[in-house]
Amino acid sequence: MKLRALHMTTGRLLVLLTLAAALLIAGALSVRADQEYDLKLVPSSDQQLTTLTIEGAASRTVAYDGAEARFRVVVERDSALEARQAGAVAVNAISEAVNANCTPGEPEDADHTADPTCISPNGLQNVGFRLGQVWDWTEAGRVLRGWEYEYRLKIAIRGTGFAGGLVDLLIQAGADDLQFDGLDFTASGRAEAERLALLDAIDDAQATADSIADHMGYEIVRVVELSPIGSLTASRVIEEAAEAAFADDGFEPTPVFSGSESVPARVRMVFELRPMPEVEE
Repeated sequence: MKLRALHMTTGRLLVLLTLAAALLIAGALSVRADQEYDLKLVPSSDQQLTTLTIEGAASRTVAYDGAEARFRVVVERDSALEARQAGAVAVNAISEAVNANCTPGEPEDADHTADPTCISPNGLQNVGFRLGQVWDWTEAGRVLRGWEYEYRLKIAIRGTGFAGGLVDLLIQAGADDLQFDGLDFTASGRAEAERLALLDAIDDAQATADSIADHMGYEIVRVVELSPIGSLTASRVIEEAAEAAFADDGFEPTPVFSGSESVPARVRMVFELRPMPEVEE
């Protein structure tokens, strides 16, 4: 009886051990199945992307179509009233000369092939005014020398043909009380030239990137970064002389040379590249 009971107990243990082993094997297989499924969810990264940085450059030329003169009336007298009076006389003389020779607008049927004329849409413009004491330093100390009247003005004109004539007009009207600060040429189309130059620089960088990528067997995926480089500067190109529109006997007109300017642009672009897919034969 005892032997039989021992066999029965042993058989039950074997069954239990077999069931436990089966459960463990099933669990292990389930875990491995889950692991294989998770691995399939991970995307493949066998193609490594790389970046390419290119700088593009271009320029556009814009012609000058205007000029701006900057000048001052400076008078020194013993008293403030005397300085103000003398300065006002000089400023009024310049204003009268400008009003007599410059028109505020341009008629639609204006003949641009005729002698250059002064067309100033805004006329004279006051930039600043100052009236102050002038001192000298001597062995005895600071000594009042007088009063100085300074009246700063500017005038802009259309076209460049009258640029030299404008200089002569102002100098003759202001005489010894006038100090000429400069004449600058202007281009109304400069903003458009800057925009077009920037677009050309982008095209230049894109074309260079395409050539490099094709040479390496890569293709461009996207543009990662695009930014202009530095500030726009212009280089002047002298083309023609603008002579004075009037000349008295024995008076040599002021020669002024107008022309155009070259507006450059530079950009930096960063491209993302990947190898071209292999073609199966």
